[in-house]
Amino acid sequence: MGIQQVLDGICRYFGGDYDPKTRTYRSSPVTGIGVVRRAWPTDDPHDEYFNGMDPGARTGSQVVVAIPRQHEYRRAMGGEHSGVKQIVYEVILHLYLRSRTPHAEDVQDDAYALRDALVEWMRRDRTLGSCVFQAGEHITESGGDGIDFEYSQPATKGGLTKGYFTMRFAAVEFVEA
Repeated sequence: MGIQQVLDGICRYFGGDYDPKTRTYRSSPVTGIGVVRRAWPTDDPHDEYFNGMDPGARTGSQVVVAIPRQHEYRRAMGGEHSGVKQIVYEVILHLYLRSRTPHAEDVQDDAYALRDALVEWMRRDRTLGSCVFQAGEHITESGGDGIDFEYSQPATKGGLTKGYFTMRFAAVEFVEA
């Protein structure tokens, strides 16, 4: 499977069905995600963050899935001419939050709730819907180290509270070599 199929599979796992018109995945099974994207949008419509949510939802998010790095190496299985290639993709989910709440503390709480929902969703299927062999597992020789999160401090300006955090993990694929 190529990197485009892996990226599409990860986006589908976290974002649901792909909508070619909007270039987004719009039916996320994870509460709090409005849309998932394969790249940063040229515009940033506020309503995308709340896509599919109840009208009273206070915080929504947009996720951009990126694979900034991959590493490939051969694993011998039964001799010098038999084996598989192990491909390790570094995956980063960039989570942008927008909130109608006037308090940054509330958005921070919503970010932590979204983090918990993402981890719970990943734990359901280590193959991310069969798009990879495994994801989010510790891979010492390849640099993957489970699932990592990094948070920014939410800020309120002009009546809109914004937050951001990343979710980083390794996704592994094996191909015949």
